[in-house]
Amino acid sequence: MTATARPIPANSIEAETFRDMCRRFAAAEAAPRWQEADRDSSFPRAFYLACAKAGLIGISAPEELGGTELGCVEEAICMEEVARVNPNLAVSILVQNVANALLYHHGDDEHRMIAQANIEGRALLALAVTEPDAGNDVQALRVMARRTADGDWLLDGIKAFITLGGDADVLVLLAQTDPSKGRRGMQFFAVDRTSPGLRTEQIAAYVNRPAPTYRVVLDNVRVPEARRLNAGFSEIMAGFNRERILVAARWLGHMRHAQEWALSYAREREQFGRPIGANQSIAFLLAQNQVDIEAVHHLTAHAARRWDSGLPISEIIMDVSTAKLLATQAVVRVTQNALHIGGGWGLTEELPVMRMALDALVAPVTVGSTEIQLRAIARQLDLPCD
Repeated sequence: MTATARPIPANSIEAETFRDMCRRFAAAEAAPRWQEADRDSSFPRAFYLACAKAGLIGISAPEELGGTELGCVEEAICMEEVARVNPNLAVSILVQNVANALLYHHGDDEHRMIAQANIEGRALLALAVTEPDAGNDVQALRVMARRTADGDWLLDGIKAFITLGGDADVLVLLAQTDPSKGRRGMQFFAVDRTSPGLRTEQIAAYVNRPAPTYRVVLDNVRVPEARRLNAGFSEIMAGFNRERILVAARWLGHMRHAQEWALSYAREREQFGRPIGANQSIAFLLAQNQVDIEAVHHLTAHAARRWDSGLPISEIIMDVSTAKLLATQAVVRVTQNALHIGGGWGLTEELPVMRMALDALVAPVTVGSTEIQLRAIARQLDLPCD
């Protein structure tokens, strides 16, 4: 059966109306929280509750679960507008919506109950795929799930770089159930974070501090058969493509934030008797930033529309990978240019631009690295590069 992106959304909303709602939400709920969350390297759970109340969890989920049955276009708008205030709090919305979709698309009634609880603000989710030695190489997973005599499963191994792994109520976790089947021998499980034998350790990081990442250590963690999803490698790869569109939107919002700050600073900061933005060297940096922003905006919007069309995923990989690749390259350029415009003050905590530049450094290595995207694009050009 050919994997398709998704059905055409059941509902629709005028894009700018939805964007305005997301922008007002971000100003009210994300902006006041980011500095404290960044300083403490902690996720503000109140932000998740606010997202749920505003209907930003389960944007594409079925209405009977409390979702709004909108599409990837609206999800991307939400990501962009929240990331325009703080890209790391935006990640928490992305994680909820990607993990939630696995539950309601590939689970039974119990999984859909978890999805509904997530949408209602009662169950924070984490998506646990990456391992210490298996980042881009998902087929190299080593976390094992062994069937017990009574039909349950015992999970052993270590996950790493799991966003919100120590904060979540439920981890949607990918494990090997039959190594002899290769990538076909993988299954997702909905695992309670408080399960005996499961512990989490926060990974100290320079970036993504309001959405911290964790090691998740599993030592004979018992999971009922009812918590196993009918989803594995193929579903996570399909989900990665949707996630990459939303990641591109995240970095688009981050670029817009950096550009707005840099423009304002260049107009106000004076040297040699005039604003630094009047100097051609500074003006050209800002002009190049705007070119990057416009290009990423159009590529991301196009990829989101293609996803919502329900086309086979094989037909939209080029759109997804080009949007994700350009976004993750451009956000580094844009934030570095903004940092340069900040000059010496930009390196201090008195200006926000160093934090913008640091957070952007994670862009080329997450949810499919630069090299993975280039490989996908090359293969679409009939250039085998394995």
